[in-house]
Amino acid sequence: MKASSYFSETYAEARRRFLAAAGAAGARLEAYENPHARGPGDTRLFTDTAWFGPASAETVLLNICGTHGAEGYGGSAAMTAWIELAGAAALPDGVAMLMVHAVNPFGFAWGLRGTENNVDLNRNFLDHSKPHPENPLYDELHKILCPNSLAEDAVQKMLTDGARFVERHGQWALEDAISRGQYTHPDGYHFGGTAPEWSNLTLREIVARELSHVHRVGLIDWHSGPVGDGELIYLCYSQPGTPGFMRAAQWWGKEALDPKTVDAMWGSKRPTRRGTMFWGIEEMLGSGKQFSGAVIEFRSAQTKNNAAKAMRVPMLERWLRFIGGFDAPEAARYFEEIRDDYAPRRESWRENVIANGLACYEQTLQGLGRWTREGGLKAAD
Repeated sequence: MKASSYFSETYAEARRRFLAAAGAAGARLEAYENPHARGPGDTRLFTDTAWFGPASAETVLLNICGTHGAEGYGGSAAMTAWIELAGAAALPDGVAMLMVHAVNPFGFAWGLRGTENNVDLNRNFLDHSKPHPENPLYDELHKILCPNSLAEDAVQKMLTDGARFVERHGQWALEDAISRGQYTHPDGYHFGGTAPEWSNLTLREIVARELSHVHRVGLIDWHSGPVGDGELIYLCYSQPGTPGFMRAAQWWGKEALDPKTVDAMWGSKRPTRRGTMFWGIEEMLGSGKQFSGAVIEFRSAQTKNNAAKAMRVPMLERWLRFIGGFDAPEAARYFEEIRDDYAPRRESWRENVIANGLACYEQTLQGLGRWTREGGLKAAD
């Protein structure tokens, strides 16, 4: 089958295809409905799970897509391709697969990055009963980067004021302040929320329900967005030198996880992160379980050679949510522009997503098989 045959046009289609493939393969399915939101056309929204392999497996690959909603198309296609082309027969002895499809179904359905509350789910996994991390530079940037118009004069003023900010603080300070996460401006970029999102609570329910008996957990959390054409970027949030990081390096190679490699493929130095799902899962599992894995990005966007292009997609999402609305005359065009960043319809991108995704599954499962046989970690060579 052509790679494009695994891709869907809508969240609803992606869900149907995932469930059909998983059901035909004999997976154990569970559905979790989001009661707080609906998709286009009043579509009901679900996070679905599929378990492949022995119920008693003590080593499990936890595979997630749709953390950043609109990025879910590539991950969903890779999941469906693995089910149809490899499936449970490809699992090593003693290893199971738990797929979590559309963990942020609102974002997936509408083609937006955030949740129904404009929360960046990958900044939401922290203890909200404690004071939230401060991001004082974002406080300064918010009024600069969030104009209430996309008109040329408003964008030009944003660029001028942004350039002055860079003169005062530096380019890295700008990028880090935007991306690290902020907890003070609900209508801003990378808002981490003030309480656990439904998607956060649902993932916690899934982990408690499905992984309580497990000793070893690997993670692939599919994302997309950086400039490229389906190549993989491995973002391992374990500290270098720790067992989790060394184990991931055994699976995917030291060079793939090297910060220099990651920065080069990302296009800049990685920003500081707070409240990531990776750390949230690690905390959910507790100290009694071994954990290793990564956020894995399918590079997808076209080259952005100026600041206006770099900010265009985040500005469009903010405009749709807080200014123009989802029914505005421009909305369909803006939704399509956002999608083209995260899930382009280029055949080359789709081919690379499927090929690289399947290769990553194979590498990871081979590593999990060795991990199971060894019963623990051997240091990377």
